[in-house]
Amino acid sequence: MTTPIIQLAGLQTEIQNPNTVEIDQVPTLELCHTLNREDRQVASAVERCIPVIAGVIDTLSERVYNGGRVFYIGAGTSGRLGVLDASEIPPTYSAPSGQFIALIAGGDYALRHAKEGAEDDRDGAEADLQTFNLDPKVDSLIGIAASGRTPYVLGGLSYAKSLGVTTVALVCVSPSAAGVEGNADYLISAVTGPEAVTGSTRMKAGTATKLVLNMISTGIMIKLGKTYGNLMIDVKATNIKLKHRARNILRFVGGDACTQSDLELDGILERCRGSVKLAAVTIALKVPILEAEDRLQRNKGVLARAFEEAREKEAWRESHDDGLVLCVDAGGTSCKTVIMSKDGEMGIGTAGPCNVTNIDIGTVISTISKAIQEAVDNCKTTKGRRMQTIKLSSAWVGLAGYDRPLLAPTIDSSVSELLGIPLGTKLKITTDIGLLPMPMASQTELDYVIVVVAGTGSIAMSYANVDGQLRRIQRVGGWGHLLGDDGSGYGIGREALRTALYSSDIYKILASKDPSATTQTLPPLSQAIFQYFKELYPESKPEDLLSTILVPDLALHQAENTTLAVTKRIAGVAKLVLSMAASDDEAKRIVDTGVSRLVDQVALLIHAGGIDPSKSGLVLAGGMTRNELYKTALMSLLDARCGKFKITETVTQPAVAGARYILSCAL
Repeated sequence: MTTPIIQLAGLQTEIQNPNTVEIDQVPTLELCHTLNREDRQVASAVERCIPVIAGVIDTLSERVYNGGRVFYIGAGTSGRLGVLDASEIPPTYSAPSGQFIALIAGGDYALRHAKEGAEDDRDGAEADLQTFNLDPKVDSLIGIAASGRTPYVLGGLSYAKSLGVTTVALVCVSPSAAGVEGNADYLISAVTGPEAVTGSTRMKAGTATKLVLNMISTGIMIKLGKTYGNLMIDVKATNIKLKHRARNILRFVGGDACTQSDLELDGILERCRGSVKLAAVTIALKVPILEAEDRLQRNKGVLARAFEEAREKEAWRESHDDGLVLCVDAGGTSCKTVIMSKDGEMGIGTAGPCNVTNIDIGTVISTISKAIQEAVDNCKTTKGRRMQTIKLSSAWVGLAGYDRPLLAPTIDSSVSELLGIPLGTKLKITTDIGLLPMPMASQTELDYVIVVVAGTGSIAMSYANVDGQLRRIQRVGGWGHLLGDDGSGYGIGREALRTALYSSDIYKILASKDPSATTQTLPPLSQAIFQYFKELYPESKPEDLLSTILVPDLALHQAENTTLAVTKRIAGVAKLVLSMAASDDEAKRIVDTGVSRLVDQVALLIHAGGIDPSKSGLVLAGGMTRNELYKTALMSLLDARCGKFKITETVTQPAVAGARYILSCAL
């Protein structure tokens, strides 16, 4: 496409300025006054373009938020101004270096040396832009040409427009070739009139260009939450000056909540990866870093919106009581939450593992938050609302690992902040196992309740009925997969895999002597385990079973740490063992051994604690207790070695039982 014929002599920037025809003959003072009078026209020229500029900012900021890039293209002074603006964004606003990209006709050489002929290459911009693989869904292009006719810029606008990229033309004349060609979605015509020195567009046109580019890029950064008020809240504290500025900003934003010393603030900034904005949320709202990140993400990175959300949340809670209760069963395998209304309407939410002994507290709080929001979404009473707007009458959070004294204070404050309830009469925090005896809380005739958990892990606990309240008195087991968990899915899986690994060693020895040897001569349980892993991981081999067990499969365990992935993998073998226990002696031996060791723990609680089973209740929980073969073996051995319990109940949904208990009585 050829450039439309718009005579150079007819352009406003090329007309001789009648106010400066004698500029070479006046005293220096008058020369400066003359130039200054001409420059005063620039602001008015830009002001007339503000409605269009505002549209550009709104459109481009949304695209940049979604991962888009802003490209500047220009030649000569226009190109240099584009490079200047783009290069200043990263250090000023901590923006990624590839978010604003400036291209100048003639390349970097043209930044310091005149290369005027480069601007006439209409195809040059297309060639330069092709290397960036423009994405029409999110990328944008600003073509800068004071004359409005630069071929390099027009070619770039045409190419970008053909791809569907959002395009902006910034010119200083009207009409313009850029406007005639129609390849700009937004046309900014900052008409500054004749230059003081005829045709020298580095002057008024250049100043207008810089003002417009500053307005666009600054506006985008503000829309993206890079400022709080007029403070550069996204500054990265990378040197002494910026660290001092960061501390001042945190103290200003945090107000009374910011009581930290310089050293403590530096520590918070370091944990926040140098982000002042993230540090401000953690300090002002007193939330963990992961929760602060979630709040900023929900509000598109705008600090003021995050603070407004917190104020709205607090105001709503002060003026509303939704009559809702919440129970959270935050276990080591998964987090299940139940939100329930007074009439029994409930919503259930599920998220990932939450054991604070092997997962950091910030991640746990974030996981609980997600599970609560899902429960809110699944409850008719609360559907469509954010959890932050709900005022709970009371809540109970059962959290795996809460019985570690050093962690409890941090957990208490984090959970209290998340739910907006102070720890005490309306908020109860215990271990996740603390939820399990609640179905028997109304059985006032019971002296004790024994809780036996056999899931991925295992533990036994005793509770005494004290004035109608169940109080935990002792625990046995629960030492974790490395040292205990007898009778659990992990324990049974571990013993079965030891058997299979021994068979694997036998097979390797046989195969080394006889290449035709097969696994068919090995015990049935070992063969079944080999086949089990073969179906999960087709590449696995019997002779390399150990690697298959211990090396995490990233495709199946992307969201888990290595230890948790391996633990779940080993516990998963227990289902296979249980399915074979009725017909295979080795599988039955492993189940019986695991059950016997778990009963040893219960027997210790009963005999050492002087507990009479005939006056006590038994609560069974965990996936293993829902298997009939396992449950029958467990109950039979418990009856034989401990005595028969007055009441036995299997709890499958602790969070539901906990929510019903909360509704039935005050915490």
